[in-house]
Amino acid sequence: MKKVLFIIFILTCIFSTAQQKLEFKINGLKDTTVFLARYFGDRLYYADTTTSKNQNVVFNSKELVGGVYAVVCPGSKYFEFIVTQENVEMETNLNDFSGSMKVKKSENNRIFYNYINYLGKKKNEAMKLQGDDKEGQMKLLDKEVKSYQQNNIFSNLHLLGAKVLAMSIDPSIPNEFISNDTLRYNYIIKHYWDNIDLSDNRIIHSPVYHKKLDNFFKLIPKHPDTICHYAKLLIDQIDETSDLFKYTVHHITYKYETSNIMGMDAVFVCMAQNYYCPAENTGAFWLDSTKLVELCEKAEKIEPLLIGKNAPRLILADTTQENWIDFYKLPNKYNLLIFWDPDCGHCKKEIPKLLNLYHELNDLDIDIEFLGIGTNLENEDWKKFIKNKNLDWLNISDFPDANENPSKYLFEKKVTDLKSLNFRKTYDIFSTPQVYLVDKKKKIIGKKLDALTLATMLEHLENIDIEYKKVLEELQKKEKEKKEKSK
Repeated sequence: MKKVLFIIFILTCIFSTAQQKLEFKINGLKDTTVFLARYFGDRLYYADTTTSKNQNVVFNSKELVGGVYAVVCPGSKYFEFIVTQENVEMETNLNDFSGSMKVKKSENNRIFYNYINYLGKKKNEAMKLQGDDKEGQMKLLDKEVKSYQQNNIFSNLHLLGAKVLAMSIDPSIPNEFISNDTLRYNYIIKHYWDNIDLSDNRIIHSPVYHKKLDNFFKLIPKHPDTICHYAKLLIDQIDETSDLFKYTVHHITYKYETSNIMGMDAVFVCMAQNYYCPAENTGAFWLDSTKLVELCEKAEKIEPLLIGKNAPRLILADTTQENWIDFYKLPNKYNLLIFWDPDCGHCKKEIPKLLNLYHELNDLDIDIEFLGIGTNLENEDWKKFIKNKNLDWLNISDFPDANENPSKYLFEKKVTDLKSLNFRKTYDIFSTPQVYLVDKKKKIIGKKLDALTLATMLEHLENIDIEYKKVLEELQKKEKEKKEKSK
């Protein structure tokens, strides 16, 4: 008999927790379709749907993943609330979700909305402050808020609602660090994650984590090694089987893979090497094998072309197809490698700009040589363009016979090497133009340059003023205006 009663008790517990009831009364809401949405990072995704009746909205769901959710009403009006394993009962008004919110059941949401409303009141008080002692009154208000945070949020971090709120609160900076910018900055970076529980996977279902993550990398110096260092310090604190790990790794990787800031591809390579590759032994459980292989191949191609690396050697023929030029033997302080195609529309615009810049640099006695490297497999159009535009820099490329009979040039004539004949692969030329600036030691110091960026770099490196830069700035302005009009 005792055994039967025990089984009944267990079954009752299972069925009582199998569904989670989320009840909302929204005064002013008509009978309509209402959606339940869940955050993943900073975006809301569909989680459930129901129909409101007599201003009541009820979601009877199987156990939901903990996090910040939203009830979405017609017109995309929504309010956020906390979901854990507890049932939720709340009441509000369609025209003032936060201000009229009453939490009838749910400790997590009670602490969540109490703080939101408390903070709103304190902000109103701060706006009304005036007089000579305004600064003193502000300090008192700040002290009150911090006391509230300590007593109501940081003392309740067993609750997800408190954890979400704590993430939005920056760590307090000790007085001895405030007046010194360097000490203050170092303290902020060191303690940035203090109020964030990286062991709780549920925080990924909150827009706060995304904002904190994004802001952190805005604070970090824009140097690839530094960014990579802090990325690893953060990620290595997170459970590598969790969605939080997946989101953080993917977010940082994609951010720097697609960055327009020169040199940030080094962060992408760092992330690939540490968390994705090799593809056959990876921690990136969320990617299928095909995408993993593609990502690792991309990182492998980019790695030798990062800023600070020695540019791969190039030995290619000039337009006569007889004279072979080894750019490693050029004595100049700088070399500019311009990979371009005469059929490329962007090249047709950029090459004349680079040519004008080249002439001014020569007039200024800047020790630089430009190398125009044709990427077209057939060279006739390339040669015509060179002649018509009077491209009087060094022009080199391969040509059909060198591609069809490589052994003749590699082993018989011994005028080049395999990486040079495969320069499109060696330099990962998937689009044109591609422009690299290298120093006397053939180290890459700039990449993906246009004429304006190059001019700016050289002004800084050589402490000179380039007159043509003004023309380039005006051209860029007109091109932007043209794009805006065409939208």
